[in-house]
Amino acid sequence: MTYNPVVVGSGLVAWQFLKATQDTQRAVFDKSTVLKRDAEYFREKIGTINSAEDLVNDRRLLSVALSAFGLEDKIDAKFLIRTVLEEGAEGDEALANRLGDGRYVALAKAFTFEKVLNAKTQEPGFGANMIAQYREKVVANMEAGLAESSDTDTAYGASVREQVAVNIETETAFFKENIGKVSSAQGLINSPRLYTFAMITFDLQDKSGRTSLIKRVLEQGAQEPQALANVLGDQRYIDLAKAFEFDRAPVSPMAEAGYADEIVSDYFLHEFEVAVGSVDESLRTALNFERAIPQLAAGDSSENTKWFQVLGTTSLRNVFESALGLPAGFSQIDIDRQAETLKDKMSARFGVESFSEMSEPKVIEKLIHSYLLQDQIKKGSSFGAGQTALTMLQSIPRRSLLG
Repeated sequence: MTYNPVVVGSGLVAWQFLKATQDTQRAVFDKSTVLKRDAEYFREKIGTINSAEDLVNDRRLLSVALSAFGLEDKIDAKFLIRTVLEEGAEGDEALANRLGDGRYVALAKAFTFEKVLNAKTQEPGFGANMIAQYREKVVANMEAGLAESSDTDTAYGASVREQVAVNIETETAFFKENIGKVSSAQGLINSPRLYTFAMITFDLQDKSGRTSLIKRVLEQGAQEPQALANVLGDQRYIDLAKAFEFDRAPVSPMAEAGYADEIVSDYFLHEFEVAVGSVDESLRTALNFERAIPQLAAGDSSENTKWFQVLGTTSLRNVFESALGLPAGFSQIDIDRQAETLKDKMSARFGVESFSEMSEPKVIEKLIHSYLLQDQIKKGSSFGAGQTALTMLQSIPRRSLLG
């Protein structure tokens, strides 16, 4: 069952009604059986996708992904989308950046197909138990050595204890500072101080020279019965393997908790915008603007790049051109002049000096109101433009035009 949004009136009146009822209407709209099924499919499958090719070959997944970024009309442009996804959005030469449309940039940034090894050594608090074990082992070895040489209660013994205490603190500090940089068995072995720290902690000093053996123990972990640590039958190896878990399989960032939910949320919102557009296209444009501008403003792109993305995104460009009363031929002038004109107009009319200010609700509201007003004037039928504007202004609560 498909829910058709309810829109009362047109222009600003319709916008105010839509905003007042949007939460209620969304609650009903989001219960659509088709939407819910597609969302569940996306959540279930996206973490298993290993490449851009896999994604574009699954039409159902691709449909949700593209709709979330307002690119649903590109569902059959598989080569274009695949190239955008494979090249990402890091370099200036990446297709997403060259297309000059912020939707492609957002899509490329959202999907990455590089498997990432979430090393246990990089988790907060890693090694706390190892540090305690290391301290205990070093102190025990020291005391055993002093007892063997009958220096337990001598001045020499006291001196040794003092020096060992300093050494423990030094090595512990080094371990804390550097263990997060290690994400593999070979990386641990290649760091002599960290490797020694681990060998002492698990009482394997006598095996330190057998680096090939230790590497295999670490890489195979201790999850499977046939893993070397379990085959050796020595608890020290098992404890070492479990502590580092270098056998962890690389995972896709798209499999992480919350990733799919963000895409699905944008998908639902975009589909609601499309449904509203089937009733009133100008309201769809306003909803899209309200969602997209804060996201663009929060991005790490330069000021000019953000304005160029506005100019390259039809729906955003339309709002600015209408709200600022720009002439029909505006899009034909040099792109740099277009960007400068938008900046100047936004500064003069709305007091906006930087793109980051575009995320302020009051600025967005004023732009949308101005856009809808100008849009309704253009659509005025038998009335003159002045009479149309006067009629609309008289029907709108004064508070909607203030501040």
